[in-house]
Amino acid sequence: MENRQVRAIAGARVSHVQGSEKTSHLDQHETGAKYTANQGWDLVGSFEDLDVSALNTSPWDRPDLGPWLNDRAHEWDALVVAKTDRLFRSAKDATDLAHWAEQNNKILVMVDDGLKLDFFHPQDEQDPFAVMLAKIFLILSAMFAELEGRRFVQRAQSRVRFLRPTDRWGWGIAPYTHIVIDHPSGTGKALALNPVTQPVVHDVVERRLLIEDQSMTNIAVSLNDEKVLTPRDQRRVERGEKPQGESWTVNQLMRILTSLATQGIKLANGKPVLDDEGRPVRVGPPTFSGEVWDQLQGLLKERSGEPRKRRHSTNPLLGVGKCGECGASLRQRSQTTPAGKTHRYYVCGRSPKACLGVSIRADDAEEIVAQTFLEDCGSLVVLRRVFQPGEDHSYELAEVEQTIESLREDRALGLFSGPEDEARYRDQMRALIARRDVLRALPSRVAGWIYEPTGTTYAEDWASAEVERRRKLLTEAGVVFRLHEPNQWAVEVPDDMKDRMRQASSS
Repeated sequence: MENRQVRAIAGARVSHVQGSEKTSHLDQHETGAKYTANQGWDLVGSFEDLDVSALNTSPWDRPDLGPWLNDRAHEWDALVVAKTDRLFRSAKDATDLAHWAEQNNKILVMVDDGLKLDFFHPQDEQDPFAVMLAKIFLILSAMFAELEGRRFVQRAQSRVRFLRPTDRWGWGIAPYTHIVIDHPSGTGKALALNPVTQPVVHDVVERRLLIEDQSMTNIAVSLNDEKVLTPRDQRRVERGEKPQGESWTVNQLMRILTSLATQGIKLANGKPVLDDEGRPVRVGPPTFSGEVWDQLQGLLKERSGEPRKRRHSTNPLLGVGKCGECGASLRQRSQTTPAGKTHRYYVCGRSPKACLGVSIRADDAEEIVAQTFLEDCGSLVVLRRVFQPGEDHSYELAEVEQTIESLREDRALGLFSGPEDEARYRDQMRALIARRDVLRALPSRVAGWIYEPTGTTYAEDWASAEVERRRKLLTEAGVVFRLHEPNQWAVEVPDDMKDRMRQASSS
């Protein structure tokens, strides 16, 4: 073994990448690389755990270091870090890792602390007293690192408690829509709108959702196609690092579009922090106006209550064609003749067993629907489906009522224990209840979709429309094509929609 070249991995760990720690991990990498070069070792790999606490996460559980210890231990001989606290802040973790290194013939090096445990080279070539001292100093260093870490946590918690009711940004990563700046007062930090991400969320909401009525899935796909950076990759770029090409998901979008943090509200454990009057504390400017935010929340709430459905498809009768026997949607099926000609059909789409005999040539079905619809409605004005925000402050009222309920739950759990807490609870509840009563007394108009005339007839729009636009005209008009057996079908347009069309055409 003594003739084998030592293969080393060097890395970094940072609890929170902000402030002075924005470049700390880079310095740690440089320290490890220089040490391995001076030793004449081969640097075969690196690890980097950012925003990872050594108090709460053992070396084996860390995202980047963990695989090197669990699955890739055979690929290296020495682990090099700048300081002991970059590897662990726990005496137990220090003992466990030292024992693991001895069992697996590894070298552990903490460069700046001058500590080295060498279980790679034969023990009879090393000074037993020096080896024992290294173990002792490692444990002592880990104990002091743990003590320092816990004191740091206590100071941070005290700071958070002090800053919580203020309009100052206390700690952590800013919401996707904001960046951390100096507070206007000159003391502490605050949030400002992120000039890079604001155009993204405004485009998603004001164009893709509220105007084009795109699905969340389609929006996520579009953002990925357009190479828009995800929140994590955006933070990496802001730290001067390379993005990793992560993909947008619907859940990411929903978190951004429903979290009050997007509106500059300070949150604690997912709930808005309240001032003495029971109002949410604002730590940064809102991304959207109150009207747009209410409109957005109403739209997302409405969608969450709808059955999941595809909003864009090459199926011209998606959302229109229904099986007349069981009510399932019709699906397309292709069949190729011996002569090599392919025909499309619409059949019952029920799974796992479709209704027998429910089948029609796709071209015939699409012609029947178009002809019947245009005969009935071609001369009528096209109605555009538009989301109308409520005028009853229903979303704000629901928010206030939810806050009242949350405060009551917190009190029932004993979170308002002292006299000062009880006094604050009463002040907040008094203000919230007064606000609730004011909102309840305001005029009521429920948010929802309305139909507005476009000034163009269905026949005019249909003549120049592509397949997807024609499908949308049919679905928004409520058209249903019911297929029973071959040559038995019906095309239905809801009477209330016909009435709206006629009213729009006559006005």
